[in-house]
Amino acid sequence: MELAVFQVLALLLIAAIVGMGARRLKLPYTLALVVAGIGLGFVHIPELDGIHLTPDLLLAIFLPALLFEAAYHVEFSKFRRNAGAILLLAVPGVVLAVVVTAMLSWPLLKVTGLELPLGACFLLATMIAATDPISVLALFRSLGVNRRLYLLVEGESLLNDGVAVVAFVIMAAVLGLETGHGNAHAVHGLLDGIWFGLRTFVWMAGAGLAIGSAMGFAVSVLTRQINDRLVETTLSFVLAYGSFLIAEHVHASGVLSCVAAGITLGSFGSKFGMSPATRLAIADFWEFLAFFSNSMVFLLVGLELDVPALFAVGVPVLVVFLALVVGRAVAVYGLAPLGTRLGSEPIPSKWRHVMVWGGLRGSLSMVLVIGLPLDWAPREPMLLLVFGVVSVSLFVQGLTMGPLLGLLGLRGTAAKQDAYEVARAKAMMATKALTEVESQADAGILTPATADRLAALYRSRKTEEKAKAEALAGEDLAVERLQDAALHLLLVEEESLRHAVHEGTIDGDAAHALFTDIAVRREALRHGDEGPEALRKAVDMVVPDVRTASGE
Repeated sequence: MELAVFQVLALLLIAAIVGMGARRLKLPYTLALVVAGIGLGFVHIPELDGIHLTPDLLLAIFLPALLFEAAYHVEFSKFRRNAGAILLLAVPGVVLAVVVTAMLSWPLLKVTGLELPLGACFLLATMIAATDPISVLALFRSLGVNRRLYLLVEGESLLNDGVAVVAFVIMAAVLGLETGHGNAHAVHGLLDGIWFGLRTFVWMAGAGLAIGSAMGFAVSVLTRQINDRLVETTLSFVLAYGSFLIAEHVHASGVLSCVAAGITLGSFGSKFGMSPATRLAIADFWEFLAFFSNSMVFLLVGLELDVPALFAVGVPVLVVFLALVVGRAVAVYGLAPLGTRLGSEPIPSKWRHVMVWGGLRGSLSMVLVIGLPLDWAPREPMLLLVFGVVSVSLFVQGLTMGPLLGLLGLRGTAAKQDAYEVARAKAMMATKALTEVESQADAGILTPATADRLAALYRSRKTEEKAKAEALAGEDLAVERLQDAALHLLLVEEESLRHAVHEGTIDGDAAHALFTDIAVRREALRHGDEGPEALRKAVDMVVPDVRTASGE
């Protein structure tokens, strides 16, 4: 017991040191952790010999924390606006990428001398299908990349994790391998295999999403009855791991269940039943838990890597990595244009390049490969291939993402935008505090003299920070905020019109014309994401400055 505690503390200390070094050197954090883990393997600290990655440790301890923390911070309203594109890339996109990757890897691996059966190549492709762009998203934040591009990459990665696991379970069952989701299925012909795959996908995905959403809603309602940040933080912990374990227990997707629970609590529960203090406590708690899980996973991966054996399969690893990138490119370039037909905003061509190259592989791939049966012959070569592909992805794609963003002209004015966000946040804080002061003064909690003094302080702060935010916003940032606000208000208009139709206030023909007008304005605003100049023109067209026309 003492040794286990020492090992965890030692790894956490190393993670903290690596985190400080990575920030100073501007390296992707996950990449730095893998390098540190490999270094620990060469240094050979005897006290760390007994600690190993296991499927249970990765799947039941670390993965739910990473999934829930990311899902909790997703803004559902913005996710819904881009749901068509995200779902296309996360569901048929993963299937298409798996097929292309497997069909390319199978003959190419034969050329390198590492021959795997076609079924094993398909299983390999499912294990490396999911993207894990933690480092890329951190880079996006630091470089001020467009927030919609950030949401697309993050939203897809959350859903394709679950889809990739379902595809892995189906493929493993077809090959006769037990993965803990029920007995392996003996396939009798192509039609039987297709029917089994569809049935398994519908159950695992549908039941997983339903369980997570229902539990997230129940906890959201429960938190409204409580005003204790420690209890509510505990409930969020129970929700994350409970939704995952219950879904896994009924052979549904624990990954999708956990994601649905996180989105529900973050987008509904946090606004419906949590005080500001509770929201802050929960956000801090999950941020640390995600840091802890990420650190442990990638340090342990580094410790587990057999570097000489990995170099021995260097060429096959590069071949599979190349096939993976091609499969990703086919999925993104082929399916992204179809997102507009499902109601999503168009994805600019430059963004598609980033989405292809930003699809790094990470912890989920290693969770799946480690869980393969020990007595299955292709397990060892596939273990090396998966670990190798993840390492190449982190090193090559992770280190070149920044230059690619610069080459495509997608770097934002990060420092200026951060300063603007800080000033705007301070103005909002002062406004909220001022409202509270006035409320307490009306209730007689504060004396008039005390209330006047506090109100004067917060009124002064509000004025100062608003002026600072306006000065920092500049034309580009101001237009981007105007676009967001206009899109939100179009949703309000549409909701009001639907209510009028439902109440019989307006007839169907008149409503149809108004719905069409809203759709035209929304489409014009969405096309503004092609670039700063296009955005400015779109906003000016949809939101003309009537103050100038009226002589104000």
